[in-house]
Amino acid sequence: MDRRRRVWIDPADSAVTVAEWTGRWFRSLDLDPRTIEGYRSRLRCHILPKFGHLPLGAITALGVTEWARELERAGYAPSTVSSQLNLLSMLLTDVSDERLIPFNPVRRRRRRGRRSRRAVGERVWATPEQVVGIAEQAGLLGGPTARLLVITAAWTGCRWGELAGLHRDNVDLRRGVIVIDPLVGTLHESGSMRWLGPPKTRASARTIALPPFLVALLREHLVRHRYGFVFTTPSGTWLWRSTFLRRVFRPAVDGSEASGAKAGCAAVRPGLTFHGLRHSHKTWLIAGVAPEIAQARRLGHHLDNRVIETYSHVAPEVEQRLLDDLERRWRTAVPLPPTPSPSVVDGRRVASVVPLFATVGVTRRASRGAAGTPRRRRTGAGVVLQFCPSRGTRSRRKPITEVELGTQKTPPTSHNGWNEGVRCDVELRGLEPLTPSLPVRWAGSPDLRFWRIRRSAGAVWGS
Repeated sequence: MDRRRRVWIDPADSAVTVAEWTGRWFRSLDLDPRTIEGYRSRLRCHILPKFGHLPLGAITALGVTEWARELERAGYAPSTVSSQLNLLSMLLTDVSDERLIPFNPVRRRRRRGRRSRRAVGERVWATPEQVVGIAEQAGLLGGPTARLLVITAAWTGCRWGELAGLHRDNVDLRRGVIVIDPLVGTLHESGSMRWLGPPKTRASARTIALPPFLVALLREHLVRHRYGFVFTTPSGTWLWRSTFLRRVFRPAVDGSEASGAKAGCAAVRPGLTFHGLRHSHKTWLIAGVAPEIAQARRLGHHLDNRVIETYSHVAPEVEQRLLDDLERRWRTAVPLPPTPSPSVVDGRRVASVVPLFATVGVTRRASRGAAGTPRRRRTGAGVVLQFCPSRGTRSRRKPITEVELGTQKTPPTSHNGWNEGVRCDVELRGLEPLTPSLPVRWAGSPDLRFWRIRRSAGAVWGS
């Protein structure tokens, strides 16, 4: 009998152990499967080993406080200790509501103790240049889909589940937007299960406008991507978050040595998480002086100020300024290579062929001065390929790149031993999907004929 509260507590009921009560408690919960899985993990790893054998009435506030100090001395993070206490308090609150114990001994109350001196670190975010570097290394580890996934996350502020569950039907490139569906707009993971469901909050169901460069990249990607979902494995299945982070994202961010990956990747922004790309997007919007309501609508946030939330709207000109700023950041982070200073080869000007995000190589082994093979020389802007083909040197491989001569339909004539109008194999690795089109100057022509690469899949042929 609790006389102070005038509540009768049956001593037999309080003799039920914590482990026995937990089984009944889980059957009464109606929560997301991921939340249930998290509760089970905390109980199995921390709470039940300490209190599982004890009767509910034997748990005291002093015993719980001692247990929390033990976790801290064992090296657990303050957030981990706090989550264990919150779960135990939730469980004992339901026990108290069932009149099995007089009150919850873990209720929140002000306690004496030393003031915390722990400094809370700022979330790690990345600049556009760093994101591009991470995307490049992710592309080396996970292919073009991984590269585009990182870029899309940083320039839209989408969460992982929103991009992993993005269906091509929700990508409207004509309008230049992607839509987060309110019912099936997010891919959820729990243990060995994955399913499509609603996004995190009601405000997360939104329409996100895309900057022009991202529209072009997604269009190029979807042309050659034959699966329903935009970002998938090579076999077309959904991406596993843990697998992508372990094999692709962490090595691309922290470098190969820190992550243990075999691929040679340099550290770009150690400590950055995938959700940190969303923080980066928010930081860019603030730097671009985007209105608070525009930031909230784009990221799917609620504003604390109810007046601003209700009466503020994003005008078209505001959204256009926001997209222009994002486009400018992309162009700044990914500049076109500057044209090197002219050099003279047989009295002719030669301009470099340095594609964006591409490694220039040759499809066959080069020998210095041999016909049909390129010679290389270094400049400040990169590698300049000087071709010395002969008319008998033609590749028998079927061209896999469509190249069109923009200023002249008939092949030009040779000049000073430089034969033009002859096909040469040049491999541009890593060109797609970041550069859907690229102007290329052909060496040896008096007026530097311009060529345009329409689609680069492996080798570039000039004809």
